[in-house]
Amino acid sequence: MRLPRYLLHRPSGFTFRLVVPKHLRRYFDGRGEIRRSLRTHDPRLAHAWSGALLLAYHAAIARVEASGMAWQKKDDDELAQALGLTGGRKPKDWKVVHASGNSIEMPDTDDKAADLAAAMEAAKFLANLYGGAGPLGPPGQRPASMTLPTPPPPGPPPGVKTFSTGAAVSAWLNAERPNFTTPARKKTYGKLKKTGEIFAVVVKPGSRLYTLGRADCGGFYDHLMAGGLSRKSAQSVQSYLTRFFTWATAHGYYPEDRANPAAGHIRLTRADKASRRGTGFQAFKTDHLKAMFSPDAFAALPTLKDRWMVVLALYTGARSNELARLELADVGPDEHEGVPVLDINELAEDKSLKTEASKRLVPIHPDLLALGLMERVETRRAAGESRLFPGNLLTQNGPAASSQKAFLAALKAWGIAPRGKGRMGLHSFRATVIQTMTRKGVPQGWRELFVGHENSEKPSTQDSDHMDTYNRDENGQRLTALKATATACLPALNWAAEGVIDLDGLRPLLTVGAAPEIATSGRRKQPKATA
Repeated sequence: MRLPRYLLHRPSGFTFRLVVPKHLRRYFDGRGEIRRSLRTHDPRLAHAWSGALLLAYHAAIARVEASGMAWQKKDDDELAQALGLTGGRKPKDWKVVHASGNSIEMPDTDDKAADLAAAMEAAKFLANLYGGAGPLGPPGQRPASMTLPTPPPPGPPPGVKTFSTGAAVSAWLNAERPNFTTPARKKTYGKLKKTGEIFAVVVKPGSRLYTLGRADCGGFYDHLMAGGLSRKSAQSVQSYLTRFFTWATAHGYYPEDRANPAAGHIRLTRADKASRRGTGFQAFKTDHLKAMFSPDAFAALPTLKDRWMVVLALYTGARSNELARLELADVGPDEHEGVPVLDINELAEDKSLKTEASKRLVPIHPDLLALGLMERVETRRAAGESRLFPGNLLTQNGPAASSQKAFLAALKAWGIAPRGKGRMGLHSFRATVIQTMTRKGVPQGWRELFVGHENSEKPSTQDSDHMDTYNRDENGQRLTALKATATACLPALNWAAEGVIDLDGLRPLLTVGAAPEIATSGRRKQPKATA
């Protein structure tokens, strides 16, 4: 007997299998098919049971599509119970053959007469449903409650345009391209492009976009992680694909009444976060600082840009690209209070900051003035320059990329390396400054203001009694805002007083002519380790 495609034969018996249409799978918990063991080895009985299930599920799918109500596993169980397909059936206990040729097996109990009566009733129901002319039977022989509903019309839902996935991805990328013009943004656009193109290949470029659902997006993420992508990176990919479906919905290529199928699949668990602990930038120990800032070792940094970037990072905790974008106009006395500051801002097209809180005035430490920072500003200005550091502002990883590489090479030459899974680089000075201020009792609000973090204290120390404490000098006179910040933060960073910095020894290494301003073209030479 040739089996219909919805009936499978396994060593354990027959199984009913129904493929759920793609555009409805999100209503069925993302399942691509429904399976139910029929608990029998008899093909005639399997035909009868599968016929009942087929009619019932077709009706259920039509109701789901019309109402949008999700179908859950408990609904499967209730349907199976209503049809008599529950786990209590024990095949081959005994069998009754109906006059129509159908048979049914029922569990054996102590009451044989009751078993026989129940089997006869079940067999009669299945025979009437079966109709003797195939699993569905002629329409006139189907029970009225099992009449198949009118199938929905083919094509996309009302108001949705038919668009292939490949064409939709191309249109999305063309729409996104003008939003990514700076080098750093172009790098992000490259990630969007890669995500969209791989997704189109995985789900097939010719597939209709409106038919895709959560199962397709989930399969895409599984495909990437099976290829070695970490869950953290897959979460970033999820944000890009979510952005794509948001765009598609807004432009009428995906139904508005459906939830974004790309969102909510990947959430980092505690275990995921625990596995990433210790992988960030580690702060430098005092011994590290003394080793790298000894004049002989410090001279290994090949250019003036590299040297000044390291010194400024030590005294400010600023991000390296914030420092590399400084203009000469950003360095000097504040026009209102006269306090020397670094003005970290976005007042030029080639400047960008991580967050709104990154905009700030950082009081300049007296040690930096002693090392000749203002002399460098005047020398650069006299040479007709407008920026504190030369170099290309439009590199993909930012204008500090060359100094970051030079510093990594110097760390290797100095024999300074992170512990465990952590990293060390220019950004380690940020962790060093924050930890040092914390250890020396600088309140959190002032630390956040100094390094450009979002204010997390409620209320901030700047708005509490601490403000009044730090707003007065040693004579009790009230200080201005910048002077208050300097009074709160700068004493914790007295590196010269702690023996980390030799001002007289380093100053000659930071003057014009002590080294090239920037590296010449070609491969950078490795700095030599010093004894």
